Amino acid sequence: MTQIAIIGAGIGGLTAGIALKKAGFQVRIYEKAPEFGEVGAGISMSPNAVHGLRSLGLGEFLDSNSNEPIEQQLCHGETGELLQPIDRRKTRETYGAPYLQLHRADLLEALIQAFGAENCVMDHGLESIASREDGVTLTFENGAVAEADAVIAADGLRSVVRDALFDSKPPEFSGHIAYRGLIPASELSARSAEPLNINHLALGRNMVTYPVRKGELVNVVALSKADGWVDEGWSVKADKAQLLAKYEGFAPYVRDVLEKVPEEELFCWGLFIREPLENWRSGRTVLLGDAAHPMLPYMGQGASCAIEDGVVLGRAFAECPDVDSALECYVASRIERASTLQRESNLGGERLQAIDPDMFRDTPIKDEDALGIFAYDPATVALTRA
Repeated sequence: MTQIAIIGAGIGGLTAGIALKKAGFQVRIYEKAPEFGEVGAGISMSPNAVHGLRSLGLGEFLDSNSNEPIEQQLCHGETGELLQPIDRRKTRETYGAPYLQLHRADLLEALIQAFGAENCVMDHGLESIASREDGVTLTFENGAVAEADAVIAADGLRSVVRDALFDSKPPEFSGHIAYRGLIPASELSARSAEPLNINHLALGRNMVTYPVRKGELVNVVALSKADGWVDEGWSVKADKAQLLAKYEGFAPYVRDVLEKVPEEELFCWGLFIREPLENWRSGRTVLLGDAAHPMLPYMGQGASCAIEDGVVLGRAFAECPDVDSALECYVASRIERASTLQRESNLGGERLQAIDPDMFRDTPIKDEDALGIFAYDPATVALTRA
């Protein structure tokens, strides 16, 4: 039986693993971390990703664990005035799937259960890779060696595989940083737990809140411009006083939210970018998710795009006659779409933060609806045969 190895047990790697198992293949995921851990953050699942997760049998999980915003609100950062509402009430009708928001740890746990934790080899950081025309050899930092007929590299922004096999520039700091935290809804105003995505905008800064876990918690993400940031890790503790200083003069809702973020639950990370690649395949190895197309979070498409990758990859292996044609089909079917999302997401900060917020009163933004992003269904889209 064809042996497929996946590097990285994040959302993209696990989705790909589930899709490949569904297609009838034997899959093993190698993960650098010694164990799975709680990730204290919310995550948005737009209709394109929801289609993909439903096709893998996760529809019931989404229905039970997600919040569905009825509206996305763009508000003036300083006055709090509603500048532009984006109605989400007809999202299901328009796209055949809802726009959902949930706890990232809940999604990861559901993916792990669907794939099978017993199929994940933990504490195996990749040291080197040799990708040939007939297979791949993986060497890990602990000295272990594994062979596979094909490898899916889902090892993130600083992908060992991408750096080893592809001629690409290293990640560059985008000039943007993000703060994140989760707050018990009981400590905030009733508005924070309503089924809304609330985005306060100002020059060089914006802050987003939305409820997760059926309104039990409120997810907050504050994004701003900065100079000289070098660490993109999710677990960097943030200075609360520094955060409050960045948003001084903002509307009372924003100030109240930021003041209530527990100091021990406040994290920050630098946002890095890489140039889109012209090809994701080298021998029997392909890239997936952030390893292939890392993008800034301004359109909430990073995880959604990785889910699309995984679903299409599984379909390519199910429908193509051999490993090589499946890998080629996957890349040909995904690279244009993903590169477009990558470019548009990386421009999102300039759309939201570089314009006087008063401009949003009368000017529709170039958002996911205008770009046609939500209309994509990875479970049914026609595959491209190379």
